[in-house]
Amino acid sequence: SKSIARIPNGFFKMYKPPFGYELTEDNNIIPIEDDLDMLQEVAELIENRELGLRDCALYLSSKCSRSISHEGLRQRLKMPVRLEDGS
Repeated sequence: SKSIARIPNGFFKMYKPPFGYELTEDNNIIPIEDDLDMLQEVAELIENRELGLRDCALYLSSKCSRSISHEGLRQRLKMPVRLEDGS
């Protein structure tokens, strides 16, 4: 996988990388494609008002590599789903 950004040492000691990304041993963040695909799907469901944040957060938490709260999902959707291409 391609690296998105170099993160300063210690930056994620208190914080996790954005949902859909993981931190490598050399402090780069790389995408988790399956998680990003599911995040894109739920973003569209929320935008179309087909499902709410809580239901989508529960779905993502059950299907993805890590969990996310409804509030975490709300915050995550304020940024592009795929950080490298701005989409």
